[in-house]
Amino acid sequence: MPASRKTARIVFAALAVAMVPAVAIPSAAVAQQPVAAPPAFPATPIPTGVTVGGVDVSGLAGLDARQRIYDQLVTPRRAPMPVTFEGKQFDIAPDAIGYKADVDAAIMQAYQQAPAAGQVVDVPVAQSINQKKLKDVLTWRATQYEVDGKDAAVTLRGLQPVIRRASLGTEIDVPKSVALLAPAFTAARPATPYALVTKKVRPSVTSVGAVIVIDKSAFKLRLYKGTTRPQGKVMKRIKTYPIAVGQPAYPTPTGNYSVIDKQVDPTWFPPDSPWAAGLGPVPPGAGNPLGTRWIGTSAPGIGMHGTPNSSSIGSAASHGCIRMYISDVENLYPRVEIGTPVFIRN
Repeated sequence: MPASRKTARIVFAALAVAMVPAVAIPSAAVAQQPVAAPPAFPATPIPTGVTVGGVDVSGLAGLDARQRIYDQLVTPRRAPMPVTFEGKQFDIAPDAIGYKADVDAAIMQAYQQAPAAGQVVDVPVAQSINQKKLKDVLTWRATQYEVDGKDAAVTLRGLQPVIRRASLGTEIDVPKSVALLAPAFTAARPATPYALVTKKVRPSVTSVGAVIVIDKSAFKLRLYKGTTRPQGKVMKRIKTYPIAVGQPAYPTPTGNYSVIDKQVDPTWFPPDSPWAAGLGPVPPGAGNPLGTRWIGTSAPGIGMHGTPNSSSIGSAASHGCIRMYISDVENLYPRVEIGTPVFIRN
């Protein structure tokens, strides 16, 4: 996963604590909240033919008009708004994103209207939300509901490496979803939830490099070709090398590893093991037990290397490493890189 998305998970975890109660406010509780004390409305009723935000307030006193507008216009807009993302539904509370409606100012304007007989004059109610808060809510939700992409990878089917193709992930397109939802909070609610705008996310790994499979029982190292277009199929073998593996007292480990080190003309340093007691470092040269190339793996102390003892190839003769003819390891060396998977099997 990209670092920016991981950071978002941490940042908006705290935001979640503050917002969950707001999202959970029942609509009934919202309906009981006309806010601060109203201004001193005129004692006369509102003129006939006047509506406020589409609500008929003709002939009503200011406080009665205020309550009707809250009941018919404001309260429905303060109820949690359902939205969907990839089949999942959740609510966004208008109060959590700063929904406001200036009903009192609209009522004062309603008193100033003088419609002709049979005419209807509508006074709009100024409504707003805080788009930054809406963005924060959606970003937090994105960290909960996003669908991560799958990286291209390699698995073994028997001794045959098979590519698992990469797949795209899906996440909320926050800027476009803000643009979609912002006007919706101040409008009449649709019958169905809003579907958030989504975007596809590319996985981090879309190609597969070379793969090494070591078959200890056959004393073979097989190299498979990488591809930039994983197709979910068996990889092509491009080279097979004879090898020597660990003797019974010092077996080559089995498992899934990777290349972590490469050296040309390495110096051999004896391991901390009884068989190497008293042996000193051996510099590069004809007598070096590692030959001219070292390809280290994530299995501790285990790597592929050349050997001056070519007669050991094809047998269990090493102290755990994979021995190769010097010419073969020199051929293999430029074909692999740090991170190349190494599968070792019995």
